[in-house]
Amino acid sequence: MSTEKTEKKTETPKAADPFAGFDPMTMWAASQHGFHKLVADAMQRAQSFAEQYATLEAQMVNRAQGAVATWAQLTQDAIAYGAQLSADARKLSLDAARKYSAGA
Repeated sequence: MSTEKTEKKTETPKAADPFAGFDPMTMWAASQHGFHKLVADAMQRAQSFAEQYATLEAQMVNRAQGAVATWAQLTQDAIAYGAQLSADARKLSLDAARKYSAGA
């Protein structure tokens, strides 16, 4: 009998390289693309907000100018009415003074 040594080589399976599929430049490019898209979207939303704010601001200015014009007109009317009342009061007091002085 021949005694042959049968040696079995036990190979340990190589652990899978966790970085085998990792390409740092591809990841960098992808992250930069995502960041660029994020910033572009944010700028677009900011531009849209600024346009809406400008529209509202224009409406506010128009309303404020209209309110000031209305107040100015009311003030002018009140001054004119006060002047008319003053003239009527002078006229009535002079008429009353003439009646009393003529009757005396």
